[in-house]
Amino acid sequence: MKHARNGGPDIAFRLGRRVVSAVADDMSTMQRVGAGVVAALVAVSPFGAWNKVEAQADPIVAGTAVEVGPFDVTVLRAVMADELGYLVPAPGNHMLAVVADVVNTSDVPELSSTLGSAVPAPEGVGIVAVDPFAGLDTDQGTDPGAEAGADAGVAPSADPSADADPSASASPGESGEPELPSATILHVKDATSTSVLNPGVTYQIALIWEQSGEWTGDEIPLRMLELSWIDESRLTLDNGYWLPADLAFEGAIRVKDNRGMAEAEEGQA
Repeated sequence: MKHARNGGPDIAFRLGRRVVSAVADDMSTMQRVGAGVVAALVAVSPFGAWNKVEAQADPIVAGTAVEVGPFDVTVLRAVMADELGYLVPAPGNHMLAVVADVVNTSDVPELSSTLGSAVPAPEGVGIVAVDPFAGLDTDQGTDPGAEAGADAGVAPSADPSADADPSASASPGESGEPELPSATILHVKDATSTSVLNPGVTYQIALIWEQSGEWTGDEIPLRMLELSWIDESRLTLDNGYWLPADLAFEGAIRVKDNRGMAEAEEGQA
C-alpha cells in the first residue's frame, strides 16, 4: 500500500534501496536511486581440505552457470549487510547474502523454495540456527512450566532446561548439530520476495541468512545439491516434484563486508 501523504520516502522504497545498495553491482538500479555502488569482488576455488567429500562435486566458478535441476544458476558474489529489506537481524548479528542470476530452463513455473532446497546454509560460518520450538508457548497462550509448578505447589525453575528430560537432545538433529535455516530469497532489484520462477526469465536473486556478528573471515563455503525429479513418491501422496539429492557443486566464495553502508548513505542524503 502506498502512503500518498507521507513526507518521507515510501517504506517499501527505503527497504528496497537497502537491499539494492547492499548486494547489487555497479550496473544495477542503484545508479537511478542515488545509492552507493558495490563492486563485485568474488574469488572462487575448490576446497582442498575436503578432497574425500569433494571427489564427486564440481567446483563453483564465479560467473559460470551450473545446472541445478530445472535451474541454471550463476553465482555472482556474497556480501554481509546490517539488514536487507524487511530482514533485520538480532542485535550484534548481520545478514549474509549470496547473489546469483537464476534462469528456469524448464517449460513450467517452478517454486523458488525448490531452488532454496538445493542451496543449503553455509556451514561453519556462524549462520544462526533455527529453534523448532520457538513460539510454541506463546501460540498456545499458556506457560507449561508455570502450570506445572502451580499444580505441584512449587515455583517453576528459572531455567526451563533444568526440568527437562536429561536424555532428550537439545538439538532437533540426531547428530546434535543445530539445524540451519533455509535461505530467504529476495529479488535484488526491489527487495521483494518471490515464490515462483517463471520459464525463460533471468532473475537476480539474493539467498539470505542471518549470521553471527562473532564470525570473522573473508570467505564462505557454498554448496549446491543435485535436484532429482520424482515422478511418483512411494512415501507420500505427492507426485511430480524435485527432491534434493547428492552434493553436486561447491566452492569458496569471497565475502564483501558492506556493514554500515546503509547508515553512511542515509547520512549523506
